Parts: sequence; structure tokens; C-alpha cells
Amino acid sequence: MIVFLGTYPPRQCGIATFTADMYAAIGAEVEPDQKPYVIAVTNTPESYAYPPEVRLEIRQHRIADYRATADFVNNSPATALSVQHEYGIYGGPAGRYLLTLLRRVHVPIVTTMHTVLAQPDPEQKRVFDGLQKRSDMLVVMTERGRQMLLEQGVSKNKVVVIPHGVPDLPFVDPNFYKEKFNVAGKKVILTFGLIGPGKGLETMIDAMPIIVEKHPDVAYLIVGATHPELRRQHKEEYRIGLQRQVRRLNLDDHVIFHNRFVTAEELAEFLCSAEIYVTPYPNEAQITSGTLAYAVGSGKAVVSTPYWHAQELLADNRGILVPFHDSNAMAQAVIGLLDNQTQMHAMRKRAYEYGRDMVWREVARSYIGLFDRVCRIRQKRPVRQAGRVSTIISAKMLPDPHLDHIQAMTDGFGLLRHAVGPVPDYGHGYCVDDSARALVVATKALRLTQDEKALAFLQRFLAFVLFCQREDGQFRNFLTIDRRFTDEIGSDDCQGRALWGLGYVLAFGPRAMAAIAKGAFDRRVDSFQAKSLRGAAYSMLGLHYYLTAYPGAVQVRTLARKIAGILARTHQKTASQDWDWFEAALTYDNGVVAQAMWLAARHLEDEDFAEVAARTTDFLFSITTRDDHISLVGNDGWHSSDRPTKPHFDQQPVDACGLVELAKVAYRATGSERYLRWMRMAFDWFLGDNDLGVPMVDLATGRCYDGLTPNGPNENCGAESTLSYLLALLTLTEVSPEEEDRQAFGHATVPAKG
Repeated sequence: MIVFLGTYPPRQCGIATFTADMYAAIGAEVEPDQKPYVIAVTNTPESYAYPPEVRLEIRQHRIADYRATADFVNNSPATALSVQHEYGIYGGPAGRYLLTLLRRVHVPIVTTMHTVLAQPDPEQKRVFDGLQKRSDMLVVMTERGRQMLLEQGVSKNKVVVIPHGVPDLPFVDPNFYKEKFNVAGKKVILTFGLIGPGKGLETMIDAMPIIVEKHPDVAYLIVGATHPELRRQHKEEYRIGLQRQVRRLNLDDHVIFHNRFVTAEELAEFLCSAEIYVTPYPNEAQITSGTLAYAVGSGKAVVSTPYWHAQELLADNRGILVPFHDSNAMAQAVIGLLDNQTQMHAMRKRAYEYGRDMVWREVARSYIGLFDRVCRIRQKRPVRQAGRVSTIISAKMLPDPHLDHIQAMTDGFGLLRHAVGPVPDYGHGYCVDDSARALVVATKALRLTQDEKALAFLQRFLAFVLFCQREDGQFRNFLTIDRRFTDEIGSDDCQGRALWGLGYVLAFGPRAMAAIAKGAFDRRVDSFQAKSLRGAAYSMLGLHYYLTAYPGAVQVRTLARKIAGILARTHQKTASQDWDWFEAALTYDNGVVAQAMWLAARHLEDEDFAEVAARTTDFLFSITTRDDHISLVGNDGWHSSDRPTKPHFDQQPVDACGLVELAKVAYRATGSERYLRWMRMAFDWFLGDNDLGVPMVDLATGRCYDGLTPNGPNENCGAESTLSYLLALLTLTEVSPEEEDRQAFGHATVPAKG
């Protein structure tokens, strides 16, 4: 039994139509008890009224849904998973949540690549590498697509070409269908599909006056709804612009818009009514066009710009290619066909005959043969189990990240520091320390969930941090509710945290905000001097993100080496055989210091830094691990080398978060699974796996208590605590365990222990 994963009608998109056609075609070729089912990716909160074959839906931006879906497939009679891949239809950066699902699925995976990119960006490359590793076979629809995959290092034995399917339509006289669309007696040119700027319709409309002058009986039908995402953001502005263009050119009687998403039956009739089909796409980077395939398969004379799919499909005189953005060339090609009916009829016949191998029946049989083959191959290998990280990180389902309490703590100016219970406390005002941490949380939440609330927070918190920056680049820290600063220059820790927050935004934030964050970062880094241990460590985090975005930044790399040297020398002065740490005491927010050493080792390729990072990480977890849970260092006197036992209370959320972040970078640097276990244990401190066995968070709002006292949680829920919980949760959500992710992150040179 085949399971299809992709978008699905009534959602309006090309992949939804493709998935539905595949489902119907394969369903018609298999026995009733082997009829496939569908898992649909949904992009709206209210879902869609799906037909019965849709057995499950995935909410696009909920990573928990991807894990649950893998379990659903594993516990079903499925024999193979057919994935329809397009970067934009799955959640996470470049659709990375899909990999979470694929890592857990046990059945063979055949992925149909609806988009093949010649130059993917780093996030897309990361997803593609994971996708091709996890898939048993990749399907492309053109020989050009196959060649591009081979050039990107995919094995030739892992790529197969199966054309885009087309309906099995008769080769008919178009005049028979024209009356239905009120174009009887006219010569019909057709374009169909979702309408948007990437279709080049302006070029064809500009060509129409030339065509009409020679053939006044011509009609150009533009059939299709405006793309839903375009309509959601800009309503019908684009279509209205096209209609204005038509009126300006006096083409109202010759250009006809059918503004709706048509059924398969209607589409067949539109195709049958046309003599000529046009695709005036504006650039070549289009590896697959379902509409072009439909036109060729139905025997249309096609005039197209030379994008990749058109070059291949229209070869051998099956169509005419004209230059991009050239309305005159488009017009002359159409006129040439209308002037020479014999030539046009011969072209239509060549296209129709070529398309016989593309009808859905033949395409379905090719896919069924491929599914059978990958299943036979898989049976000869050991069964691939779900990724180890899934069983370690996701042994318990992760909660959804809720930003409700952050919203409650944020007023029109910024993020309030403290709360009395769940109620914001205006008396303590605002600070850069919390707002810098909030920049990281908001940016990460935006990347992983696409939550518009996160974007609004990011704008607010970035504006606040910029407001607190002095002309010399340094930051003030504390601000009262009536917007009076209570310090002239914030602490060294504050300066480091500001660089951390700004660095994360410039590396991973939206482009406009990344540029603003970079400007603020540059103003500060010019004169930055680290005086405190944590100030140096947080600044190293900021420098890491800067170098992630701009690896060639010489000044930043020099500063990173300087700060790493300070941290390493501090460790050398203090560490002993029994106390492998940077200070004589373990106090507050310890994990960030060892984390900074891992990042320094990664960027500076320094074995000594990597050795310090590994030793101090192991030491910190040895102190904070108790039986099967994390027991943080309490603030009642802290813990020092000359104190026989550590204090257990009060424990603070920022320390649990610091351990999660530390374990993440240690795992990515070494690949050792014990760091994954520690990472999950540290996060579970928030959920109740702590010394008292009590939850520290309200999962419904994302609210986190300020500390674990001997009598239970301190029920105040300030900004730092809630942000620490959210950052830990989002970090677990994004962790990528696969070898290709560790390669992308870079290895420290110290070997993993244990």
C-alpha cells in the first residue's frame, strides 16, 4: 500500500493537483485492498474539507505533527511513502521539518522533486542533503533535472526520470468546444494555472495587439485563480494590474480572464477548445511545468520561452521557443502558426504522439514499478530504524511553543523584566539582558514556526535594544517604565548578551532586520573588550553567529580568537584534576562558558579549545546529573571546589536552558549520543524531571516559574525564566542529528568519549 505525502485538494496549488492525479491513477492500477491513502500538508488554521482518501493532515508549522505522522505511517499497512517535495510546503527553514518525519519512517521513501535548484542557499542545501540521504529513490520529471542532481553529487543509481502525468484527452477539433466558453468562431490561445508575477503574462498581453492586427478573430484565455499566497498578502492587485494592461491596450474583446480554480473536467474542455498554448515564463529556472505537460499531452501547438522544462519538452519541433521578455517574438511565433494551419496541425500531432507516454496511466505504472523495486531492494538490507536522535530527543513528545506569556509581558515599548505570579510587574521596568535573549527566541520561533506573533515581537525587541545603544556603540541596560535609564553603561554581561541577540538576528532574521542588527553589532564590536567571564562567553556566541553569516569577517574572527584565548587562559589558571572549570565556583548560567569554547573551536579550528570545551562540558554535567535527572546548582551559596556538597536550591531556569544549549553544540561537534541524552534530560527539568518532580512550566501559555525552591516552584513568572524555557524548547525542536548536519556545523577535532 502506497502512502502519498503532499498538499491535496481542495487546497489550490499545483502539487495538490499532482498528488490527487497520482492517487487516482495508481488507485486505478492496484487491487482494491491495496488502494493508497493520502497525508495532506495544511497551511491554514481551519484546515480543509478533505475527501475520504486523506487519512491524516499535517499542520505545516507544527513539528510535533511530523513526528506523529511518522508513527502513524509506521503503524499502518504502508509499504512505501511517496513524498511530493517542494521547499515551501513543509514547515521549518526551507521545509526542514520534513526531515524530522523521514528520519522516523521505516518504509521505503520515494521522493518526487517538483523543484531542483541549481544554486540552493545554505538552508535549502542542508534540507536537500538530508532529503537525498533519507530517500531510497529520487524522481525528477526531466532529463535536465536528473543531470542537475548528478552534478550535486547524487548517485546515478538513485535518480530516475518519470515525466509529469497528463490526462488522456482525445486529439480533437477545437471548434467543437469553443461555444461553451463564448469563443465560437475565434482562434483560441490559452494559458492556465495559478496566476502570479512569475508566469510572465504581461509579455503575452503586450504581444496581443500585434497578433490582433493580423488576426482580429483571436481570443486569449487566461484561466486560473490568483495564487492563494499572493492573494493573501496582496489581495487581487496583480490580476487587477493585468486587467488594466488589457484595457490600456484596447484588448477587452480579445483577452478573457476566467478567475477561478477549475476542475479537471473543466480544464480538459478548456484545453480541447484551444489551438495554441503559451507559457511566457520570465526566466529559465523552471525545471517542471505541469501546465506545459498538459498542453503537450493534449496536442496543442505551444509557444514558450526557453525555460528548462520547455527546452526539453518542445524539442524536435514539438513547439516553438522564443526569447524571454520578447513580446514581438512571441507575437510573430503565434502569427506564424495561425498563418500556416498545416504547420500548426503537424506540430500538434507531434506533441500529441509524444505525450502518449505521459498519460497518467503510463506514469502510474512507472511509479508502481519503482515502488516495487525499492521495496525489493530494501528487503535485502537490514531494516532502517528511526534515527537515534528521534528515540533520544523525542522519547516524549515535545510541547508546542506558545508565546502567550511573552505577549502578556510585552507592552507597547518593550519586554517587562519581572512578574508577580503571572502578572507583569511594571515596577522593575525593562532591560537589555532580557531583550537580547528575547531576540534569539523571537528569531528562532519565526524560523521554526512562521508565527506572525514572533515577527511582531522581533520588531519590538530589536527596536528596544537599538534604543538602548549609545553613540559609542555600548549599551545601557536598565530602563524604568517611564523610560528613564538607571545606568550609564550596562554590565559586561549585558554587552555580551546584546552581541549574542544581535548576532542571531543578523545570521537568521529577516533580511531587513538582519541588516539593521548588523549595523548595531558593528558599532559595538569596534570597541568591545570582555572583562567578565560570562560577558566574554556571550560575546563569543554573538561572534559565532556573525561568522556563520560572514565567514570572511577578519575583524570579528580576530576578536573571537582573542576572547577564546582569554577563556582558555582563565580555565588553565583555575582548573585542577578534581575541578575542571573556569572559576573556583559554579554559580549562575554556567553552560554558556563551555558552549563558547565549542564555538571557538569550530570557527578557529583549534584543538586546544576543543579539548577545553570537552573537558568542561563533561565536568559540568557530572556535577548537575543526579540519578536519571538533572539537578542544577542552587544559588544558596553556589558550589565551589572546597565545598563538599553542592546546594540544591534555589535552582534557576536559565541554568537548565544553558545545559540544553551546551549539549546541542557538543553533540553537533562530536556526534556523541550522550550529549543528546543530556540535552533531553536538561529540557525535561522544565517538565518535572527535577529534584522535586514538579513541572516548572504552564504548557498552555509558555509561562515558566522563576525558580525551584525547597517548597516547590517560585510562582513568579518573569521574562528571563520564560525565555529560558522557550529557548530550550525551540533548540530541541531544531536540533539536527544527521551526519550531514554535523558536517555543516563542523567537527571539533577532539574525539567523542563514551
